[in-house]
Amino acid sequence: MTTITAEISNKKDVKVLKEILDRFGIKYQINEQSETNTFSAEQMASFEQSQKEFLEGETPAIDWEDLKKKLNDLYA
Repeated sequence: MTTITAEISNKKDVKVLKEILDRFGIKYQINEQSETNTFSAEQMASFEQSQKEFLEGETPAIDWEDLKKKLNDLYA
């Protein structure tokens, strides 16, 4: 078995692709994700506080690898 993953942003293309897959008898699964990320008030307050501290020189910049890990932990 082979799995193919594709990101399709146009809903019309999704409809056409579904028709093609159906005609070929190929099983598929569609996962629709929200196009916008929503942050809680607490997350926004934390971000704004971190930004303020950084701009005031109270905290250093975060290493990119540490930031990626935090984002992956939050959204993975």
